[in-house]
Amino acid sequence: MELFELVLLLLGSVLVSSVFAGAISKVSLPLVQVAIGIVVAVLWQEPLVVEVDPELFLVLFIAPLLFDEARHANKRALWREKGGVVSLAVGLVLATVLVVGFVLNVLEPSIPLAAAFALGAALGPTDAVAVTSLSKDISLTQHQRTLLQGEALINDASGVVSFQFAIAAATTGAFSLIDAGVSFAVSFFGGIAVGVALAAVAMLALRMLRRSGLEDTTVYVIFEVFMPFIVFLAAEHLGTSGILAVVAAGLFMTFSRSESDAFASERKIVSSSVWDVIVFVINGVVFVLLGMELALLVSPTWEVSGMSRSTMLVLVLVVTAIVLGVRFLWLCVMECFHESRETGKRWSMTAQGAKSALVTTLSGPKGAVTLSIALTIPYYATSATNTIVAFPHRGDLIFLASGVIVLTLLLANFVVPLLAPRQEEDEASSTEAEIAILRRVASQLSSQDEGPSPATAAVVADYNERIASLMREQASAEAVRQVRLEVIERELAFLDTAAADGYASQEACERYARRLEVSHRRLSGRRGDKHALGSTRPPRTAAYWMGLLRSAVASKDASESRAAERRRLSIGVETVAVGYLQGCIDQLSADGEGPSSSTAPLAVPDDRRHALQLQLSEHRGALRMLEAARAAADAAKTGEIDLAAPLDAAGIRESIESVEAEGLRLELGQIARFEDEGRLSRGRANELREHVYLMQMALGQK
Repeated sequence: MELFELVLLLLGSVLVSSVFAGAISKVSLPLVQVAIGIVVAVLWQEPLVVEVDPELFLVLFIAPLLFDEARHANKRALWREKGGVVSLAVGLVLATVLVVGFVLNVLEPSIPLAAAFALGAALGPTDAVAVTSLSKDISLTQHQRTLLQGEALINDASGVVSFQFAIAAATTGAFSLIDAGVSFAVSFFGGIAVGVALAAVAMLALRMLRRSGLEDTTVYVIFEVFMPFIVFLAAEHLGTSGILAVVAAGLFMTFSRSESDAFASERKIVSSSVWDVIVFVINGVVFVLLGMELALLVSPTWEVSGMSRSTMLVLVLVVTAIVLGVRFLWLCVMECFHESRETGKRWSMTAQGAKSALVTTLSGPKGAVTLSIALTIPYYATSATNTIVAFPHRGDLIFLASGVIVLTLLLANFVVPLLAPRQEEDEASSTEAEIAILRRVASQLSSQDEGPSPATAAVVADYNERIASLMREQASAEAVRQVRLEVIERELAFLDTAAADGYASQEACERYARRLEVSHRRLSGRRGDKHALGSTRPPRTAAYWMGLLRSAVASKDASESRAAERRRLSIGVETVAVGYLQGCIDQLSADGEGPSSSTAPLAVPDDRRHALQLQLSEHRGALRMLEAARAAADAAKTGEIDLAAPLDAAGIRESIESVEAEGLRLELGQIARFEDEGRLSRGRANELREHVYLMQMALGQK
């Protein structure tokens, strides 16, 4: 019953912290949870002592946290900054272990060297949740952001592995460098191999279940939640690193997924929601426990192990200074070898360079993983006489780790915003974020739909119109005109060869081309039947006039055939336009400039990008509507639907409203995600939410 009450107390504290965090926007959520933990421990009638089996704590808290971090890894960004990430995640962790261990042992000889090394290993990892929360309130370069996120993913594993070796030395009283090196290699590479192998087997099993029709979203999500525990226990049973196995499995499963069907989209949405809750609860519980540990300082029952409170506080300050100092020096040396992608220059030890290194130093606070590692320090060790004794200074080491966590969180929360204040959100960046949100929602709705449903197509078209409306505010009329001329040129080139290739009749191609020519003349400001496209198009052929005559006396079947041909030709033209525009955007992103136009000089790159995105959105919307119309016509041919039957207006309206409601729910989720990532300010996110709430009220969903 006492354990059950403690669990309820922890979950209740996490719930209260989420409410307070929304009201106190200037204080990060981890600090709020620490404060609540202190208050709960002080006000509780009896001293709160949480005793959890260290191995259980490791698998219950750290394994799922690392697996989730691996799920959110950015493959391209990690590979681009692989040198810096590995340097921070492995080299810096080992340097921290050595420096903290030796200095702490010198300052307090009663703490064994191996135990001091264990504390240094626990202080190696940075907290991914704290980094993400912090990034919303400060201005970081893309280089800094990638380094911090990649470091937070990998250094957990290196910290845990180093900690396990230090603890093994402390508990057994024996240490051999050669044996440790061999054990480290087996643990390191064996853990990675086991993780990849188990992940491959898991994905193969899921694929077989999917082919047999036995897999659904619920089965997949439950299987994914169990994965880190299964992988960890299996790797540990085989004598390898369970932590590295979990990270390797998460990365392998993340990078190997390529499905883009409706099931994959639904699975991703549900999985993200479930993992968000799991990670939030785990991090919240750990930070509340951190607050409870700190409350022991004011408790009269606190065991000081021969050291006074003042000594412990001084050691907290010293260890914090050591950790941050080593990190700052390591970053300065590492950045000397880094060449900026934007300027092509190397980092130099100027005032601005030192400030940038200091921001990166303080932006990597310690957090849930550090405390989780510290709490796995065993209660007992083996002495030199082979007797079982209490682990030396276990409570003191946990308190030192807790103090460093709080100090680094305070520095990150209050000092870093002063060094790198977040610039005011301009209208352009806010609009781009809103456009990105609408695009994701439209993409999710399209991928969830098993076929080109008219209701989904109508709602997606509405989202595309909202996107186009926002883009029109960004792009200049001249840039849009240039891009439209380029697109028409490519469409006309496609029509020139479509008839010869058997794609459509000469009559249909010429009729479509004439309409495009009119648009081209209007956009280019020219008059007459001729225009400068490199050559003058031939006059109307006899086939064109015969086509008009046949259409006047055509039968119903022939009319339907020509309608299908027009749809097929329109889809081909729109596909050409979408492909060209997407290629322009890709080239602009890669080279910083777009392809040249034969009609007019290039627009300013940013202006051109907005124009390209506007046109791409419009042509994609048209293509989706055409594909939906073709699907409806095909269904009518097979008898699945009867186009001649009276329309069920109520049913159509209900289907559209259902898709609209799903779109609004997805929109709220994307707004929250963009706010968490720091791409939307809290004020702008609230404005967008209010807009969605109003639309939900109109639909009767709220």
